[in-house]
Amino acid sequence: MKQAALSHFNLPWLPITGLIIFVVCFTLYTYWTYKKENKGVYEEASMLPLEEAPRERRN
Repeated sequence: MKQAALSHFNLPWLPITGLIIFVVCFTLYTYWTYKKENKGVYEEASMLPLEEAPRERRN
């Protein structure tokens, strides 16, 4: 069944294009995440669960 479906698929450039777009986006997101300039953003975000809630929100 898979062979029958793939035999009618005559756009071989489509999955290659999708793979290239995925690899480029993954590389850019990984680079942006591990940039030294973003270290402060992630350190601040990691401390959010440890901060106390403001007094008006406490029960």
